[in-house]
This record gives sequence, C-alpha cells and structure tokens, in this order.
Amino acid sequence: METILGTVELDDQRAVHIATLSCQTVIENDAEHLGFDGYFLFEVSDSPECKGITILGKACSADAAFRLLDVWGLHK
Repeated sequence: METILGTVELDDQRAVHIATLSCQTVIENDAEHLGFDGYFLFEVSDSPECKGITILGKACSADAAFRLLDVWGLHK
C-alpha cells in the first residue's frame, strides 16, 4: 500500500480501505485486469482462515474515490 485515503473497520479482524496498491499486490490478487494505477477498494483480514487482502474493486478516478469516502461518512 502506498497512499490510504480512507478506512472503515468492519470488526476486530477486518477493515476496508481505499488506497493505491503496488503492482505486486495487484498481481498477487489476480486483478491485473483492473490496471495498476489509481485507487482500489479492498478488504484486509487478519483472521487465520483468510489472512491478507482481497481487492473488491477500483474507483474510476480520484474524484470517485473521494466520493466513496463521502458516502462512508454519511453512513457512520
């Protein structure tokens, strides 16, 4: 991870982030089809059965990433 724009804690072991990711992280998650630049929506888990990250999607622009953060703020 390089730049985290926002985080939502789901529980003690899981969180969702919007951030940039390294090329290697994208490749390790079989998400090359999303490209390597931009802001990704992904879940991080520390639970033993699924430790690591899961890329859920990608914001189409920086404005879209910031809009997701606005939406999160409305639903806290």
